[in-house]
Amino acid sequence: MENLQGLIDSSVTLRTIPPMIPVLFYFLGTQSSLESIQTTFKDRKTLTYALLFQIITLPAIGLILSQIFSDSIFSLSIAVVLLAPGGFISGILTHFKDGNIPLSVTLTSITSLVSPLTTVLWLSLISVNLDDFNFNILQTFVQLALLIFAPYMTGFYLNYKGVKIVKKTSPFLDKFLKIYILTITITGPYELREPLINYFGESIILVFSSIFSIYVLQNLTSKLTQISRVDDRTVLIEALCQNFPIVLTLSIILNIPEMAIFGIVYYLMTLIFVVPYSLIKTN
Repeated sequence: MENLQGLIDSSVTLRTIPPMIPVLFYFLGTQSSLESIQTTFKDRKTLTYALLFQIITLPAIGLILSQIFSDSIFSLSIAVVLLAPGGFISGILTHFKDGNIPLSVTLTSITSLVSPLTTVLWLSLISVNLDDFNFNILQTFVQLALLIFAPYMTGFYLNYKGVKIVKKTSPFLDKFLKIYILTITITGPYELREPLINYFGESIILVFSSIFSIYVLQNLTSKLTQISRVDDRTVLIEALCQNFPIVLTLSIILNIPEMAIFGIVYYLMTLIFVVPYSLIKTN
């Protein structure tokens, strides 16, 4: 484990992620419009279902899997990964799948906005079930609020007020962040290739258990709630596209080096599943 911590500490990619998180969420705030959110709020049943699935069902799946695989080095990692807010790529994949883009954007926005609170609440519950895990509640909340809530609200407010610099810088930030995400997707696994190979077999079992559980439970609950097929595939994509940079940042904040390894495997494997699903057109 000490060797793994050393690899994490020496990773150039991981060192760049925490300072980039406020930039990512500032940009997300500038791309979130009040009109889009108001449109989504009109369908209260779908929005309520989608939020409950993202904020409650996903973390619950992670907590259950952490108990089932309690002997795994990644038992804590699966619980934390599934409480992270949705990823930025979900909106793009929702577009490819002809899903409900306003719903996807609103889900990502709301779950990101409340993530400092929901993350701390779920971590508190996780710490009760896992004796070897402890964290500072206030410190973690403040860190997440500064990294996520404050920059998101700043971006949202400036966009709402129509500040000119927002429109001028948004195209540049959009291209820059896409290049950045693509870059760390390549460099992160490369820098950590040795532990990824060593722990791949153990982590992949939890990853596929997670994907299978999410897919089955989401399909079952969406049928029970009778939401439209468009909204159904939107919620599924949003549920599977967890936030890769946030997971890596949490691994640093909580000092859980193995979670960085698991987060990378989870991210890559969900892409392998979600991207083809999104590109296959359905009537």
